[in-house]
Amino acid sequence: MKDQFLLPDGSNREALRQMGYTFVDLIVDAVLAKQGGDFVAQEPNFCLQIPGKSNSLQEILLAIQTQILPATINLHHQGYMGHMDSVPLGITIWADALIAAINNNMLSGELAPIFTDMEVKLLHWFGRQFGLPPTCFGTLTAGGSLANITALFLARNHCDRSIISQGNTKPLYAFVSAAAHTSFDKAMNVLGLGKNHLIKIPTNYRGEVLVDRLETAIKNVTKKGGIPFAIIAVAGTTVTGAIDPIGDLANLAQQYNCWFHVDCAYGGAVIFSQQWRHLLAGTDRADSITFNPQKWLGIARTCAMLLVKNREILETAFAQDLPYMNCHNLNLGNLTLQGTRRTDILKLWLALQAMGLQGWAEYIDRSFTLTQEFCQIIDRSPLVRLALEPTLNIVCFESTDPHTSNRALQQKLQRQGQYWFSLPQWQGKELLKAVLLHPYPRLTDIL
Repeated sequence: MKDQFLLPDGSNREALRQMGYTFVDLIVDAVLAKQGGDFVAQEPNFCLQIPGKSNSLQEILLAIQTQILPATINLHHQGYMGHMDSVPLGITIWADALIAAINNNMLSGELAPIFTDMEVKLLHWFGRQFGLPPTCFGTLTAGGSLANITALFLARNHCDRSIISQGNTKPLYAFVSAAAHTSFDKAMNVLGLGKNHLIKIPTNYRGEVLVDRLETAIKNVTKKGGIPFAIIAVAGTTVTGAIDPIGDLANLAQQYNCWFHVDCAYGGAVIFSQQWRHLLAGTDRADSITFNPQKWLGIARTCAMLLVKNREILETAFAQDLPYMNCHNLNLGNLTLQGTRRTDILKLWLALQAMGLQGWAEYIDRSFTLTQEFCQIIDRSPLVRLALEPTLNIVCFESTDPHTSNRALQQKLQRQGQYWFSLPQWQGKELLKAVLLHPYPRLTDIL
C-alpha cells in the first residue's frame, strides 16, 4: 500500500515521482511515437490474472507492453483516418493525470469550487460563440450521446411540465435526419417516448435533411393527433459530415412550437474559424446545442458539452435537491443526468490556454486544406473516386475497379500499413471513409 500513496512524511515522494517518469516515457515512446508500423500489432488475447500479492512496477509495465499496447488501435499512425478519433493534444494527456491527482467531484460546488466556477464561465463563453443569448448556460457530459439524450429530456419536460411528476401520457414526436446519430433513438427509448416516435426524415445524396419532407412529416403527425415536440438539426453527420440547413429547420421549429436542438458534436469546431464558421449559421436560434471538443479539437476523452439558451431550462428540468450537500452552492450534479463527474473542464481550459484562438483557427483551417489535398489524391488515383463532395474534413470515396470491392481495398491498404479507412453503410452500400483529423497525416497516392 505504501508504494501507491504518498506517505505523510513524504519519504516515498521520489519513488512516486519515478513511477510518473516511467509512465511519461511509456506514453511518449510507446504510444505517441507510433506514427508508423502496424495499426494493430496483435489480436487481443487478454489474460485476466489478479495477483494475491502486489506485482512490481516492472511486472506491470511488462504486461502493458506485451499484452495491452500491441492490441490497441494505433490512431497515432499517420495513415489512421478511420473514425472521428483525434490525436490528443499533449497538454490534455498530462491534464488527465492532473485531474486524476486532484480528484475533485463535479457533483457540487462544495466538492469542486474552482472547477464549478470554471465550468459555468467557460461553457457560457462557448454558448456565446455559437450565438446563444447572454442567458445561456451549459454543462459537460460524458460524451455526445449523453448530451443528446439530455437535450431531448429537456425538450420533453419543456413541452409538458407535468411529465416530471406524473410521467408521459401524450403522443410526443421528435423529428431528425435519417443520417443523424443513433443517440437520438437511444434517447427516445430511455425517455419512455418510444423509438417509433422518432420520425427520421430522408436526406439528399450528401446527407442533408430534406426540409420539405420534414414539414410534410410534421403535418402528418399533427393530423393523426400526435404532438411534435422537438426538431433536431445535425451539423456534421457521422458518415458524410453533412450539415443540415439549420436556419430552415429553426423556422419550422418556431412555426410548429417545437424545441430546436442542434447536434454540433462534430462540426461545432468550425466556430473557431472565421473562414468556415458560416457553416453553422442559425445555431443562435437553438434551444440546445451538443458539442464535443474531444473530436475535432483533439481534447483527450472525455470532453463533451450540452449548451442551452436559458439557464432556467436546466434548473427547472431537473429540480432535484441534494440534501447531503451545501444548498447555498451551485451544484452542477443537480443540472445533469450524471452525479459524480470528473473535472474535465480543467482539461478543456488548459487546451484553450495552450492553443489560443489563433491556434485553433489555424488548426481548423489546416484541416480543410489537408482535406482538399486528400481529395486531389483521390482524383489522381485510378483505383478510387469521390462518392460525394465533402462538407467538412470527412471524405467518402469508392473503388472504381469492378473486381475490387471497397471492403477488399480497405483491408488491402490496412494490411500494407498505408491507410486505415472505415467502411460505413451509406444509402444502401458500403463506402470508404477518411476523417482528416491527424495533425500530420500521410498524404501519399493510393496505388
